[in-house]
Amino acid sequence: IGTELNLSYQKAKNNLVNSNEFSFTNNILFPRLVTPFRELNKKRLPAQQTFITTSLSYIKRYNYFDLKTLALGMGYEWNSRPSRKWIFRPFNFEFSYLDHQSHIFDSILHKNLYLQYSFNTALVMGSSFGYAYTSENGKHIFRSNIEESGLLWGRLGIFKNYMKQFVKLDLEYTNIKPFVKSSLILRAFTGIGVPVGKNETSLPFFKQYYGGGANSMRGWPIRGIGRGGQTLTPYDSITFNDRTGDIKLELNAEYRYNIITIIPNSLVLRGALFIDAGNIWNFKNTKTGGGADSLQFQFENLYKQLGISAGTGFRFDFNYFLIRFDFGFRFKRPDLIENDGWKAPSIGFDDGFKKIFTRGENNEYRKWRYENFNFSIGLSYPF
Repeated sequence: IGTELNLSYQKAKNNLVNSNEFSFTNNILFPRLVTPFRELNKKRLPAQQTFITTSLSYIKRYNYFDLKTLALGMGYEWNSRPSRKWIFRPFNFEFSYLDHQSHIFDSILHKNLYLQYSFNTALVMGSSFGYAYTSENGKHIFRSNIEESGLLWGRLGIFKNYMKQFVKLDLEYTNIKPFVKSSLILRAFTGIGVPVGKNETSLPFFKQYYGGGANSMRGWPIRGIGRGGQTLTPYDSITFNDRTGDIKLELNAEYRYNIITIIPNSLVLRGALFIDAGNIWNFKNTKTGGGADSLQFQFENLYKQLGISAGTGFRFDFNYFLIRFDFGFRFKRPDLIENDGWKAPSIGFDDGFKKIFTRGENNEYRKWRYENFNFSIGLSYPF
């Protein structure tokens, strides 16, 4: 039996919009298969287990909305070989209730059909199937997962006002190249969610992809990149700015190296150089009248709409856990049309400290960070 409790607090760039998040997760594990089929229960597979998961989460976006989510699920894990893991979830239930919507948020939804479909009370009922492969030397890792909602339960007509119908596929590959006192990690991730209901335009908010933050596209704040070539919201705006989408593509490269052993066998300071490339997009055209939609994924616009960031970071490795500090700079911005978005951040040795750590006159350095830079703190490695 395992229990997890998380609390987080996020402050916006202008200190006007804040968010609080609370989540509780409880897992119950059985070291065998527990199914309605007696013969199947007798099977003995490597690392087999049955799991039951319950979670609650509460997100409060001040001046906008409250989002409450209840999730229930059960499934099975087993290994066909030591290097190959299978995960099957025959039942997954997630109900998300949008409450206390402000007039500001309602006016935003009224102007944006895509957000209307994404941000509403929604029910997900379906199943998923996953596969993971790790090579014997641990250098190659592949993960995949396919999830559906509403394809079976939706036909029964229950909860039809809230039921979301979609199919979602995630693919991830990681390659680890170890050296004597360092390593190079290469990663590729792609995910696509396809709304399949008659009136479905997008995935529900809590099932969509996002970029930015401590673990993805580290030159942008969390949910700060995309969708497609969407323009950057002005720095002093209080407009709702969460950016999520149905498609995500991301490529990462990170070189990790040791700096110094602070406490033998207890604390090591490590460094990293990284580069991230990617973005998120809509799956469907959501523009009124069916005109060209810069937020929709189109292969011919892929290069122009890729974001690229690079930076450096420090990791305090305590053996049992790791604290990570990353400094990410944007070098290619999807929101810029000129030069296909390529624009190196204007920073030098003479003003670097000021731009990263101070406000500047009339918040000029804060605005510079908003357009060019992101600092993130994370636990464990991003991938």
